[in-house]
Amino acid sequence: MSRRRPVETIVHWVLIGLTVVMMAMATRDAWNRIGRPWPGFPVMENMLVGVAGVDRMGLSPFDVVRAVNGRLVTSTRELQAEIERHPPGTTMHYLLVRNGQLLEDDIPTRVNTLRNFKRFLLENLMPGVIGVALAAIVLRLQSVTPSTRLFVVFSLQWAIINVGYYDLLGAHRFTRLFFLAWTFSPAVFVHLALTFPERRRLAQRHRWLVWTPYAVSALLYVWLQGSLAQAWVATAGVIATYWTAALLALVVALGITARHGSTALIRQRARVLMLGFGLGYLAPVAGTTIEVALRTEVPFLNESWRLGFLFPLAVAYAIVRYQLFDIRAVIRLGTIYSVVTGLVGVGYAGLLTVLNVLFARLDMHISPMVAPALVALVIVLLVNPLYLRTQALLDRLFFRGRLDAQRALERLADAMTTTLDLERLAPLIVSTVEAVVHPERVRLLLPDESRLTFRTAAPSDGIALGDGGPILACLRTLRSPVTRERLLDDPALAAVRDDCLAEMDTLGADVVVPITFRDRLSALLALGPRRGGAPYTSEDVRLLRTLASQSAVALEHARAYGALQAALRRVDILESIRAGLSKFVPRTVQQLIEQAPDAPQLAKREVDVSVLFVDIAGYTRLAERLDAATVNRLVERYFGAFLDEILKNGGDVNETAGDGLMVIFQDADPRRHARAAITTALAIMRRAAEINETATHDEPIVVHLAVNSGRAAVGATKIEGTAGTRWTYTASGPVTNIAARLAALADGEGVLVAAATAERLPAGLPLEDLGELNLRHVEAPVHTYRLATQHAVATATLG
Repeated sequence: MSRRRPVETIVHWVLIGLTVVMMAMATRDAWNRIGRPWPGFPVMENMLVGVAGVDRMGLSPFDVVRAVNGRLVTSTRELQAEIERHPPGTTMHYLLVRNGQLLEDDIPTRVNTLRNFKRFLLENLMPGVIGVALAAIVLRLQSVTPSTRLFVVFSLQWAIINVGYYDLLGAHRFTRLFFLAWTFSPAVFVHLALTFPERRRLAQRHRWLVWTPYAVSALLYVWLQGSLAQAWVATAGVIATYWTAALLALVVALGITARHGSTALIRQRARVLMLGFGLGYLAPVAGTTIEVALRTEVPFLNESWRLGFLFPLAVAYAIVRYQLFDIRAVIRLGTIYSVVTGLVGVGYAGLLTVLNVLFARLDMHISPMVAPALVALVIVLLVNPLYLRTQALLDRLFFRGRLDAQRALERLADAMTTTLDLERLAPLIVSTVEAVVHPERVRLLLPDESRLTFRTAAPSDGIALGDGGPILACLRTLRSPVTRERLLDDPALAAVRDDCLAEMDTLGADVVVPITFRDRLSALLALGPRRGGAPYTSEDVRLLRTLASQSAVALEHARAYGALQAALRRVDILESIRAGLSKFVPRTVQQLIEQAPDAPQLAKREVDVSVLFVDIAGYTRLAERLDAATVNRLVERYFGAFLDEILKNGGDVNETAGDGLMVIFQDADPRRHARAAITTALAIMRRAAEINETATHDEPIVVHLAVNSGRAAVGATKIEGTAGTRWTYTASGPVTNIAARLAALADGEGVLVAAATAERLPAGLPLEDLGELNLRHVEAPVHTYRLATQHAVATATLG
């Protein structure tokens, strides 16, 4: 709240206090006049006969009193002194001026009685008290807004007019204050017509229209105070005409709003206020204007002023029925406090009496402070439970809706502790809102994954709001529910009013409630009109804020749970992909990707390896003799057995080509991967022999194997073509080439081993030296050894 608001509130309360003081002084003057004589007809301070339906004893409005009993009088004080010189009831001879002509009249004096004072209380003071009470209630219930400020000013000036009118015709203490309030009353009517209960577009476009009537009233007041009798009467006629015209404009404006207001609630308020102003004030104000302007007596004018009670009744009805100013919460709290206070008072007196009687019966003489102290202690211990029980009882009896709403919120809180599915949580929140405030429709809007758009939780709705929209910006700024009435009333929202109302029309909402989590707008509720045309009260808004606070954490948990579920599903998919790819991707590549998923170390690098080449001899002949399915089953059976041995010894199947495959062995110790390659080769020969013994095909499968060791370029190779790019992970260089050429020379009875590998094998291994072999496409001869098949079992655990 700005510093201006508390100061302005204090100023309003000071004005209310001054008005109460003025009313108290006028009441005291009226009481003091009881028993004193008076002329028998009302006379104002400027010696003009009064108007507005008072008994003038046959005189006309605004006759000028010049002399009494032959003595010239220039002030009401001289007139009163002359009256008091004679006994009450004495007929006084008056010289008067009417329309510029002298005339004489005899009128007996009268005495102010208690009946006159009671009439003042009912016809003048009571409307004033009601006006001040309305101002105080509105100021207490509402924050200081332009509408609040205007209503307080109207109520106070109307109280001054009602109470001050009696003073105007009697004590003359507040004459200037009365005419100030009366002269500015038309300006207040015009202000109300332009801005209440909603600000008109004309006033929004031309703000000077609101303040121009006040300037006119100020000029008329100055002119009125400086005028002589005849000019004063003419000026008063202008002010009275202005007064009636302004009131008529207000009634017409309220009628237009009642028909074309922006919301149903505003239309209902305008309809009630139109009836209050029209029935309560229009007839007496128009009648008074006729008397002032035309100086003609209007019959039953005094009685018509009693219709003024209809206006506060209309305002009270609008407050209770249409929440013109939200008073329901105050009534509830006031009732609770009153009942608790009464119970505490009765309990205190009863307990104190019981204790005193008890001590007297027991003939105990104790200090008089003991019993009150004991009772006070009991009251202190019981007052809080008493307050809570009283609150629960009154809520159950008279504020059932609030109790039901509280229970609905408690059920929602319990349900949200076990609900993590967003698809179940969203309908739960919507149904709770429907149970709490009974709107015609509710929409829950949630942000998408990018948080750039808010969409309704119900996919069939199809309504979406951009993150940069005006209503979302307004909610982020205010961090509280936004209603249509707030947009129309709050001048701070004038810049975004039209855009926000347009988006609320799109949503079909009368109230939009933000759901925030850690200063971030995580969702929003859009509520349509309440069923039955009832308004949203401040209590409803408070309940919606509580519901939004509860929902924020639950929605965030549900969103996090949904993200976790999606992540787990992605992990499952990745695992299935990993399991599938592992059939085609070398284990080394899998390990590199697992170690650094974002940037696997697949670039080619020189590594010391051992390369095992496996070739099935006679594959082409088998393919010609057998059908493709049989050949494929044979290859899968042999290669499946071979793969078990390869993986068991840490090898990577690097390439397959129908009847052959290349296996790479790596290790930090060069001797270890060489021995692993030889062990795998011998195991493959053993497994092939085992399968041949049980196979049903005509001739056995012969496996040619060769092993070579050395440094090779191991890594990814990119193959680019017009159809796309393909990556392969392989080893290249002379080491692999020599292993392939040696495998082509193998006879199926042993494993050919290059010298680079033989050097790394254990001493004493029965290697047959084949000498230098010339290999195709290899420049230098390769020293080669042969490990015979009969040593396969003996060397199965080599390395």
